[in-house]
Amino acid sequence: MEQKWEQGRDALAIPGAVLGAALGADCLAAMVRFGDVPLILSGALTALFAVRAGALTAGRIGRAGTQLALPWVLLFDFLGHHLYFALETASGDPAGVWRAFLSLGALPGWYWARLAALLAVSLCAWALLFRRAGQDRKRLIRALQPVRLEQDPAPAEMEFFLPDPGWIRPHLLVRKFSRGIWLALLFLCLWMGRLTGRADLWDRAAMGMGFSLLIIGSLQGPPARLCAGAHWLYVRQENRLWRVPLNQILDPELRVSLAWLAGVWDLLPQARRTAFWSTVAAVIAEGELETCEIKKPTLIRQSPWEWAVSDSRGGQHMIPKVYPGFTPIPGEAERAQSAPPIRWLNPAVTVAVTAVCLATGLFMGVQEQRRPDVPPPRLPVEAPEKTGPASTEPVVPEVIGDYLLNGLTLRTDNAFRASTSGFDDPEHGVFYQIELRFGVGEDAARLALAETEGEDVRWLRPEGDAFLWRLGENGVAYQYNLRTVRLLDGRLSHTGAALSERGTMLILSCTHGEEIGEETVRGTMLYMLENLQFTGPAITEENFQDQLHPAVSMGFSHCGQAFFKAPEGLFPYDAYLDTFLPCGGEVQYFDGGISMMTKVHGLRVSAAIVANEGTALDVVREVYEDLKAAGRQYDEGNYLEDAYNEEGNNACRVAVYYDGGRTRVTALVAMEKWKGCYLYKELTCLPEEMDGEYKAVFQEMEKVCGITVSVMEDLGRQRN
Repeated sequence: MEQKWEQGRDALAIPGAVLGAALGADCLAAMVRFGDVPLILSGALTALFAVRAGALTAGRIGRAGTQLALPWVLLFDFLGHHLYFALETASGDPAGVWRAFLSLGALPGWYWARLAALLAVSLCAWALLFRRAGQDRKRLIRALQPVRLEQDPAPAEMEFFLPDPGWIRPHLLVRKFSRGIWLALLFLCLWMGRLTGRADLWDRAAMGMGFSLLIIGSLQGPPARLCAGAHWLYVRQENRLWRVPLNQILDPELRVSLAWLAGVWDLLPQARRTAFWSTVAAVIAEGELETCEIKKPTLIRQSPWEWAVSDSRGGQHMIPKVYPGFTPIPGEAERAQSAPPIRWLNPAVTVAVTAVCLATGLFMGVQEQRRPDVPPPRLPVEAPEKTGPASTEPVVPEVIGDYLLNGLTLRTDNAFRASTSGFDDPEHGVFYQIELRFGVGEDAARLALAETEGEDVRWLRPEGDAFLWRLGENGVAYQYNLRTVRLLDGRLSHTGAALSERGTMLILSCTHGEEIGEETVRGTMLYMLENLQFTGPAITEENFQDQLHPAVSMGFSHCGQAFFKAPEGLFPYDAYLDTFLPCGGEVQYFDGGISMMTKVHGLRVSAAIVANEGTALDVVREVYEDLKAAGRQYDEGNYLEDAYNEEGNNACRVAVYYDGGRTRVTALVAMEKWKGCYLYKELTCLPEEMDGEYKAVFQEMEKVCGITVSVMEDLGRQRN
C-alpha cells in the first residue's frame, strides 16, 4: 500500500520523467562518436535522468514515481538507439539519416543485440533506483514507529531552524533544468557532426560548451547557496550560532542521516522530532561542531536571498534565507518571513555565456574548415625545375552533386549518370570508374597508381609520386595523387588514388582518346580528389564481418555494403573489399573470409572472387558446369537464359535446379572488377521463406548487379 508521501504527486512526476528520458536519448545519440560500450553504459544514465527528473518535478522520490519513469526509459532507449543506428548508417547525410530513422525493416542482427544490451543495462539501473526507493519507504516506516532510544532533551534555550523545502524547490527546479538544457546542447553538438558530416565544426562547438562550464561554475551566486541550504540546520543559543551539517550526523536509533529525516519532516511524529533536536543538541554539547560555530556574528549586509555575516575570528559566512523565522542577529537582521524570489539573473547569464561560447566554438570550426590543405607529414624538399606541362587546375562543375557510398562522399558534376561502379560523363563520353579498398596503407596507394603501364608519365607534382594532403569537411584527413600515362594505342589513361587516415582507399580511373582534352579529364578528376569525405570506419580483422547495414544514404533500404578479404595474390598487399548484400540476416563467411553468403526475406545471396582469363559469360558458364558436376540437378529445359553486356563485361545466367525436392530459381552473375578476376554472385529464391519484402530486396540486388530478371521478380508477387 502506498504511503501518504507517495500519493498525489504521480502526475507531476511524468513530465519530469519524459524530459529526463529525452535527455538520455540525446546522450545515446551522442555516443555514436565513441562506440558500442559507452552507448550501452549510457542506458544507465537514461534511467537515472528519468527517475531523478521525475522526482524533481514531483518534489520527492518514491516507488510510484520510479515505476512511472520506466515506460519512458524504455521508449526513449529505443528512440535514442534508433537515432544512433540512423546516424551510423547514413553519416554526413541528414536526408539519409531521416530515411534510416523512419525505416524499421531489414534491421541487422547486431542492431537487436545492441538494443537488448542497452535495455538490459537500463533495466538494471532502474531496478537499483527502485530498490533504493523501497529502502527509503522502509526507513520512513521505521521513522513513524515510537522512539525507543532514550535521549536527554535539548536545552530549552536552544532555538532550531530547519530549511523549508517549499522555499528551496523553485530555485532547485530553475537550477536543475538550466543544467539539463546545457547538457542537452552538449550532447547535441557531439552527434550533430555525424549528422551533417562536419565533425570538426561541431567538435569546436562542443569545446566551446565545455569552456562555458568553467565560466558558469564560477558564477554560482545566491541560487546555489539557496539550494545548498537544504543540507544545513541553524541552532542559536544566546549569542552563539551553529551551522549544523545534516548529512554528517546520523540518528543514533535509525542510523540514517538527519538530512533524510529533514526531507520527510512533515510526516514525522512529535516524538521523533523531539529525538531529532536531542541528537543535534548532543552533538553540539560534545564539541563535535566547534568548527561550525559562528561566534559573535556581525551583520555585514543582506539581500532578498541571503545574509552576509562575520564572526569574531574574522571569517565571513553567507546564510541563505530559506529558514522560516530565522535571523542570524536578532534585532539587527530582519527575519525570514517568506520564500526568497527567483533570481532570474543567473539563468540569463547561463544562457548568455552558453550562447557566446557555443558561437565562438562554431566560429573556430568554420575558420578551421577554411584552412588550406593539411601539410604532408614529411620535411619539405626543394622542387626540381619544372619541365613538364603546366599544373592541372581542378574543373569546378556548374552544378555540383554528391555521389554517396557507405564510407565515402564524392563531389562531382550533377549531370553525370551514376551507377554502382562509377559515373558517366554524357557530354564528353567518358566513364569514370571508382573502386574502394579497405584496410590498406600508403604502399598500396602507390602500387595502385603505378598499375597502368605506358609512356609520357605525368603526376600532379614534378617530383613524381609525392602525395598531396587534404582535410575533408568532416575532419578526416587523406592523401591523394593523380597519374596519367599514354597507352600503346595512343589513348590516355588516368588513375587517381586517395587514401584516408582510416585506411580506406579510393581508386578513380578512366581512359579516353584524343577527342577530349587531357586537362579536361585531369581537372575533373582532380576536383573529385580534392573534395572527398571519408565517412566510414577503419575496417580491420576484428570488425569487417559486422559492418553490414542498409545503405540508406545511397537510396537502399534493404541492401548494404558487406566486407570480405581479398584473395591472396589478387593484389600485392592485404586488403578488404566491399560488395552489396541484403541486410537483416546472418552473414556466413567461408574460406577464411574471402567468400560469404546470407539469406533474408526468401532470397539467398552468395559472393566470391573468381579468377578467369575469359569473359564474364565464360565465368557463369564454367561455374554452372562446376556446380552441375558437383551434383546440382538443373532443369535445363526450364527458365534457362543468358545475358551478356560486352561493354561492361558482366553476364547473368538464370537457371532452375532441384534441392531436396524443392525447386529453386537462381541467377548466376559475374562482373569484371580486376583484370582476370570477377566478382561472382549467386541469387537464389527460397519460396518457403519468402515474405512481402522479397521483391523489394531482389530489385535492389538487381540494381547493384546491373541486371534485370523479371522471372525472379515475379516470384514475389503472391507475397505482396
